[in-house]
Amino acid sequence: MHQTSELRAAVIGLGKLGLLHAATLHALPGCRLVAVADKAKTVLNGLKARTTGIEVFTDFEKLLDQIEPDVVAIATPTGLHVPVALECIRRDRHVFIEKPLSTDAAQAEPLLSELTAHPVVNMVGYMTRFQHTAVKAREIIASGALGRLQMLRSSMYIGQLFKRGKGWRYDPKVSGGGVLTTQNSHLIDLLRHFFGPIDWVSAQMGRLYSQQVEDHAHVFLQFENGLRGFLDASWSARHYRTPTVAIHVQGENGTLDVDDDQVQLFLVDGVGSLAAGWHRWRKPDLYKGVPFDIGGTIYTDQAMEFLGAVRGEGEVGSDIRSAFEVQRVIDAAYLSAEGNGVPVSLKEGHTNVR
Repeated sequence: MHQTSELRAAVIGLGKLGLLHAATLHALPGCRLVAVADKAKTVLNGLKARTTGIEVFTDFEKLLDQIEPDVVAIATPTGLHVPVALECIRRDRHVFIEKPLSTDAAQAEPLLSELTAHPVVNMVGYMTRFQHTAVKAREIIASGALGRLQMLRSSMYIGQLFKRGKGWRYDPKVSGGGVLTTQNSHLIDLLRHFFGPIDWVSAQMGRLYSQQVEDHAHVFLQFENGLRGFLDASWSARHYRTPTVAIHVQGENGTLDVDDDQVQLFLVDGVGSLAAGWHRWRKPDLYKGVPFDIGGTIYTDQAMEFLGAVRGEGEVGSDIRSAFEVQRVIDAAYLSAEGNGVPVSLKEGHTNVR
């Protein structure tokens, strides 16, 4: 691997997010995009005609062998994440993988053993963690200001599908499933980030427009800390132009509401510097600048954390191990829905009907 001050980056998969990661990595100080790989020659030819110093490949393994990048971002369809990542890890390349990690947890298990032999820096793209409102909410929850947590409700909606969808996202063999895994894996990751491991789930799902994957999911969750609640997910929710996350949690000492735009906290009794009563932080109040903003500050912050860890300047939060546990929750929800909501346990590393 190249041991220079400037990190050499490659991107495999040049869809919308692949192009975003390519631009982000190339723009960050101390990192340079040197190569890309994609099966679509039209995309590669267009990139080659408009850039200099970036090698293009249709075979990602040739890219890895000929270019030897320091870091690789993988933004292929979900079903290809694991096989591509395995080849990167075996070559000791630090790897960033778009979410979700895999089509199911079993597919991702070889990554865990490969990382034991090749302990490279790794990250999975759960960028919702970097929302300024999410960062503030986690700080409040971790402080214990709410007291013992009692109940939870959460949702993630977008209005994007009102007829039969086309493409790999609607083929479960490639995507792993519908709205729960493709989009709401973000919410599951955020809930685990806020409240810790999940003990068991019970789920119901519905196909509103799709024939092979779910367009709506309702999942009841119990966390290991005793908190109970639910998430509601749909990509066929009218009047939601962009993905919208909302979380409400009640504790013995108050309530916390967080969405993309604000955090609202109510405390029965004051705790530390927080007085009793209402507190509100709007998104502009929490804003922290970044060197540049291409697709949102969350993508810049995410890439900076990843590259910082590669340089030995901190650690990654949403790594492959963490994303593997998110995938286990998703698998349990699908298993539960197949049984018409039968509770499915995630204890002791196994997914099974209670």
